[in-house]
Amino acid sequence: MVKERVLAVPDTGIFIAELPEATRNIIRKDLEEHAREHHYRLEWDLENKDYMAMGQRFYDIEGIYMGTYLHFCKEGEDVEAYERSLKRNISIKLYQDEVEKLCMKSGVVGLSISELFENFVADLICGTHTNGSDERMYIEQWFERCYFSIMPEKTFLSYLLEMQEVDSVLECWEILQELKGLDEPDSYDKEELEIQQNTLEEYFQEYKTYTREPAEDQLEAAMEKVLEWNKEREHLLEGTVPEKSLGR
Repeated sequence: MVKERVLAVPDTGIFIAELPEATRNIIRKDLEEHAREHHYRLEWDLENKDYMAMGQRFYDIEGIYMGTYLHFCKEGEDVEAYERSLKRNISIKLYQDEVEKLCMKSGVVGLSISELFENFVADLICGTHTNGSDERMYIEQWFERCYFSIMPEKTFLSYLLEMQEVDSVLECWEILQELKGLDEPDSYDKEELEIQQNTLEEYFQEYKTYTREPAEDQLEAAMEKVLEWNKEREHLLEGTVPEKSLGR
């Protein structure tokens, strides 16, 4: 979750359904993010066609903002703050002549450089503001033809991403580290530790079994790459990504 959130909530005892639509949309997105981060499923209200939590009073769901500074404002003032919270700054390194050419390229079509990159990324990942199916097709062809896509290393990380299991493994790893850090684990803790360790090893064994020419054969070393990838992802999602040195 973000470190600060501005919301047009006049009274925490108000029903969320009574709040402005823009504010409800922000809260709904925050509920989804909290559920993703804490690995649970939001209950759905069939009658109202919305999450059950959206039918409660604000103070009933205020717990999702634990660790987030909440600032209450007037109606409409929260929209701009929310849009700002979605922005992420990602640094790249270019030579001076490359910057000059990039400025010319974007200027020809009346875009800023950031707008040009936003369009590029939206097509690459099929984002909200994609330009169309042909654009997505051609950019995917570009991606597949680049050196990094031709015979890439089959790492544990790439396997987990392809199988959409990376968050499950990260959750398993986190629980495992917490259990290992206990000073006086009881019998339940020891049993749970064994379960989590076996689960993690099963994931890794499946990777080695079903991946042609796996690049890694040691679980601990493979997890280091997974954790490093997740660290950068978390920084980006929080908007606090440190500038990394990009070799040329």
